[in-house]
Amino acid sequence: MSRKKTVSKEESRNKILKRIARIEGQLNGIKRMVVDERECIDIIQQITAIRQATAMLGIELLKDEFICKREDQEEIDEKYLKTLFKVS
Repeated sequence: MSRKKTVSKEESRNKILKRIARIEGQLNGIKRMVVDERECIDIIQQITAIRQATAMLGIELLKDEFICKREDQEEIDEKYLKTLFKVS
């Protein structure tokens, strides 16, 4: 039986903030692509990547003790969360 690594609240917060920063970078990238009049399909691919990234952010928030788990609750199953967010 494997044990899950205990992550501090600060580590969890930092992980979430890094995900948010990456999403912000992706959004800025799309903005530059529009300004540079890049191919539509390239922009759509980046939008798809952002959708995936924001879904993963939601999963991290819900599965992580940092935000959504009180001490008396059971851990939320990551596979269920991926289904909920329609993430592969």
